Amino acid sequence: MRPQYSIVLPFVLMCLATAHSSAEVVLDKTFDVKPAILPIEKFIKSYATPRAKGTFNYNIWVQNGRMRGGNSVFGWRVSGKRYVSAIAWYTSNLDPLPDCDDNSYDCDWIVDRHTICHLFLFDADTLTLAGVTPLNLARDRRLLKGKPRCQDVKAMSVAEVVPDTMLITLGYSDSAEPAETRYDPPEFVTTVALHFDPTPGVLRVEQRDKCLGNPNGLKTIAAARKKLRECEAEKARAQ
Repeated sequence: MRPQYSIVLPFVLMCLATAHSSAEVVLDKTFDVKPAILPIEKFIKSYATPRAKGTFNYNIWVQNGRMRGGNSVFGWRVSGKRYVSAIAWYTSNLDPLPDCDDNSYDCDWIVDRHTICHLFLFDADTLTLAGVTPLNLARDRRLLKGKPRCQDVKAMSVAEVVPDTMLITLGYSDSAEPAETRYDPPEFVTTVALHFDPTPGVLRVEQRDKCLGNPNGLKTIAAARKKLRECEAEKARAQ
């Protein structure tokens, strides 16, 4: 007589495989991130300094809620593993604008002020770096004269509508705006979607713009979720 578990075991294995098919990105509000702020800020600045380019290579901002910019230091669980997030901005790309004269001082200024936001993820237990993901903001020629200057985090949360996805709402301006202390340059807002690889034990993050677009003008997580819901409904109708 065959053992009863011979049929049950494959079923259990199948259920386990199904359970791990999602990266399960969850905001962990129970995790106290305050002790992590200073060490990860110190690490990010040491990491970014040799990678930052231009005359503003000292201008590295970590959005920790204590200084300029919004807060980005939060606890997360991805596939059951704990991480701490932080977003920093600095200039890491000096590609000239296609419509700029290479010898133009104005264009040098534009490029130097072009700052890119980067998502840093740290192992919550050891505070060692687990991954860095640049957040790409496309240049909208209808709005921006220069390159986007990413400079603020408005909100971060899970997408909910689609699995394995984090949403980050960013504030940015035009890098061509003059450095005037008398006024702030116009701010634009967009929301990016980051997809986490569901493979167990793997931390790979990919920005996906197909549904939301880039830039998209979505100023809240709720607005981005609504757009994702519309995309999912349209996809379901097409099947």
